[in-house]
Formats: sequence, structure tokens, C-alpha cells
Amino acid sequence: MTRNRFLTLAVALFLGLNANAAKDKGPSTRLDITSQPPGALVRVDNSEKGVTPLSLTDLEPGQHLLQVSHANFNDSFDTVLLEPGVSRTAAFKLEPVTGILLLTTDPTPCEVSLKGVSLGSTPLLVTTLESGTHRLTIAAPGFQTKEIDVTLEGRTPVKQAVTLMSDSGTIALTSDPGGAEVFINGISRGRTPCHIDRIPGGTVTLEIRADGFQSHTREFSLAAGEVQKVEVQLKPLPGTLRVVSIPEAGRVYINDEFKGEAPYDLVNAKPGTYRVRVDKAGHEPVARDVTLEKGASITEEFRLAKITGRIELITAPAGSTVLIDGKKVGITITRKTDTTAVSDPFAVEEVLEGEHEVEIFRKGFASQKRKIEVKRGETLTFQFKLLRQFIPNYEVTTTRSYYKGVLEFMNEEGIRLETAPGISQTIPMKDVKKHGPVREGE
Repeated sequence: MTRNRFLTLAVALFLGLNANAAKDKGPSTRLDITSQPPGALVRVDNSEKGVTPLSLTDLEPGQHLLQVSHANFNDSFDTVLLEPGVSRTAAFKLEPVTGILLLTTDPTPCEVSLKGVSLGSTPLLVTTLESGTHRLTIAAPGFQTKEIDVTLEGRTPVKQAVTLMSDSGTIALTSDPGGAEVFINGISRGRTPCHIDRIPGGTVTLEIRADGFQSHTREFSLAAGEVQKVEVQLKPLPGTLRVVSIPEAGRVYINDEFKGEAPYDLVNAKPGTYRVRVDKAGHEPVARDVTLEKGASITEEFRLAKITGRIELITAPAGSTVLIDGKKVGITITRKTDTTAVSDPFAVEEVLEGEHEVEIFRKGFASQKRKIEVKRGETLTFQFKLLRQFIPNYEVTTTRSYYKGVLEFMNEEGIRLETAPGISQTIPMKDVKKHGPVREGE
């Protein structure tokens, strides 16, 4: 028998045996498998059977495990119970495999979108995009919008960092002193020194504020993408120095320049240290350094100590003129009509401490001079008795006689004259025809 004929008989015998075996098994099973998307690989009990859509009629009755796989999709599993002569259907909807994307940006935050749909703000973890290449749009106010392509493969994490370019101007700002607060178009943007970007192009209003300094404001033009350097010298706020004295009306000197009497206000004064001196007649001057801080308003009180004493004088007679160091300070008086009587006490206030010369005189009397030592805060009491000088100063004419002498006093009843040293005479007013002071030259 030839080799080919032998093979032919072997195949026929094998097919015949299988046909008889099928008849022995009875009715066959049937399983139809579909997937969305189609073309998925089907495994039954971990054995590959083909791709969807797929019909299987050679499976044994009983329980079977189905597995459907497709590129870029998650595998799907199910179980099916097959019975002889019964058709079963298994439909699978495959879920696509999503990637893992971590997106960071400068600046932060930025809005991320895909085909107009927002995915969120950076920093952003995206786990909903299918494997493949995606074009993302990244945008932030004040920056140029940027599009990037991101390729995701399965669950392999992808990290992407994106830097946006500013679509507005930038200011590099310094100030003296530093630490000043910066306002751009009325909005606080930090403290100096600072680098401020995202400033809309056009006219910009810049304001800088610092405690104790005058606010600085300026306007300038800034183009998109332009960088300007700005240096600002802040001016200290002026202060106010008020000088008061006790007692009032002390003379105020600032840096040795007379300014006026206290209370005195030095306004719009630059910060710094001033030499302030206050003096007043009869008081010890006081001087000290006063520091005026920026924008401060302070009051300095100067208490002046007296350097004077007090003199109390009694003269005989009253009506005597009082001179101190050659300067007239008053006339002693008495409430009595007799001007030759002893005076009431006559006080001279605020006499500087130290040595002084007191002189008392009255016409018709010999003057007196005396050296005195005045002590601070003390009262000195002195009595002066003037010696009369006979110098006729009054004349009286009567019907019978003529009198000339020193007038002692005069009232309704008569005139009393000292007509000779130590000799006085009263002339009744009813006898007087004429009287008056002696005329000069007589």
C-alpha cells in the first residue's frame, strides 16, 4: 500500500470516529460573543478562541470563564453556563484604559481644558483621559494661553511641567526705606523690594506707602511684555513739636533761633533732633535736646525755676519814690491823709537774686541808698526813714500876712506849713486868700 493511500484511509477513519463520537454526545452547545468595540480577543477557560464577533459550538456543557481583551481597553470577565441544545449570548462593553497625568504650571493656578471642557486647575492630577495623545489648553489671567500635546500609555504615570509667558508688563521695584507696601491700580501687590508681573498694559498708577513717610504716587505707561525698573526715595512725614512753659510766656529758642513765646508750635518739622531752650525773666533758663520722630506730634513742657526774691519796703514819709538799680519801681503810699506818715508796706516782686542798690527819695528829704543781697525765694524787709530838708515849696497869702514854707498837709479847716526848721503853723482856711506851690525862681 502506498504512503498517500495510507494517509487517506487514516483521515477517513479519524473523521468517521469523530462523527460517531458527536452522535454519541447528543445535541451540541452554542455561544455567541460580541464586544463594543469589536475585534476583541476571546479566551474561554484561559484558552484563546478568536476575536469578536464570535460564535462557538464546540464547548462542553457546563460552567465556563470568559475573558475579552482589546488594546487600550480594560479586560472584561464573565461566566456562562452552557446546556446542550441551548444557545447563549455574551455581550461585553469594554472600558477604555485611562492614563495618569500630573500637571504643574508656573504660574499656579492655571485652568486646564480639553476641547473646551475644563479638567480643573493646576496643580492637577488627571486620571480620566484614555491612552493616546491629547491636546490640552492651559490658560491664566495675565499670561499667554498655551497648548501642549500629552501622550498617555496605559497606566504609566506622566509628569508634565508648563511655564506660561506673561501677556502683560512687569515692574522691578525698590524703595528707600525698604519694606514699603506697593499698590498697583489700587490693589496691594506686596512690599519692596519686589518683582511684580501680570500688570495689564496701558496707564499704570503706582502708590507706595510706609509708616512715617509721605505716600508716593506716580502714573506711567507700561506695554505688554515690558519690564520697568522703578526706584523710589520716600520722604519722611513732617512732625509737630509743641513747646509749653510753666510759667507761661517763656521765650522759645530752637537751635539757638528765637521762635516766639510759649506755647509755641513748630509745624511741618523734619524728623530729627532739635536743641530747645526756654527762658523767662526772673527764671533759670532750661535747655535740652528733643527728638522728633517721623510723623509724630509731641509736646515738650519746660518748668522754669524762679531765680528771684522779693523786697518789701516801708518808708517814712509815705510818697517816697523807690529806685532799684537806678530804675523806678513805684511810690510808697499810705491810706492816711498825712503824707508825712509812715507808708504801707511796698512790695517789689521778681527781683533777681544777687546784689542790688535800693534808693529812696522824696522832694524835701535827703535821699537814701542801700546795698542789699536778694536770695532766691526769700522776702527781704527794709525800713527807710528820710531826713527832712527845709526847702520851702508852698506859699499862702492871707488878709493880714504872707507865709512860705514846706507843706505838711491841707484840709477843709486849714493849711499846715513848716515855716522854719522844726516850726509849723496852721493857717485857718477862712483867712486864706491865695495859696499854691512856690513858683520856680522865687
